Formats: sequence, structure tokens, C-alpha cells
Amino acid sequence: MTRPISYACDPAQRYCECGHCALPPARNIDLDGLKQFNRAAYAASTFIILIAALLGLMAVGLLRTEGAMQRAAIINQENIVITKGPTSWH
Repeated sequence: MTRPISYACDPAQRYCECGHCALPPARNIDLDGLKQFNRAAYAASTFIILIAALLGLMAVGLLRTEGAMQRAAIINQENIVITKGPTSWH
């Protein structure tokens, strides 16, 4: 027993199960404008992320430098206090 296979093709809706229907041509959508926008948006977001990373690194360096300068000032004050004591009378 062989039964014929029935397909639910609807060429008007661009749907074909059998592979033999003549479908209408696909719509021609111009995506060049969207492609250009996506490229520009991706470039801008990458640039902003890189600038943020650079500024973050600069801020960390500034904080570390400021902390080092404060430690150096404290050490210099201690050295001055030690050299002004009675042991420097020679």
C-alpha cells in the first residue's frame, strides 16, 4: 500500500514543503544603511570602552603615585625628627 504524500504548500505565503513550487521572488530589502549604522555604533562603543580603560589605568596610577608620595613625605619627616635629636651633636 502506497499512499500519495500530501504537502501543505502555500506559494502565496512563500511556504513550500515539496520543493517544486514556484515561489514569488524574495523581497529586496536594502540593508546597507543598517550595516553602516551597525559598523559606526560598534566602532564608537569600542572607542568608548578603550578610553574608559585608559582613564581607569591612569586613575590607578595616580592613586598609587599619590600614596607613594605620602609615604615618602612621612619617611622624610621621620628622618628629620631623628636627625634633630641629641644624637646629632658631634
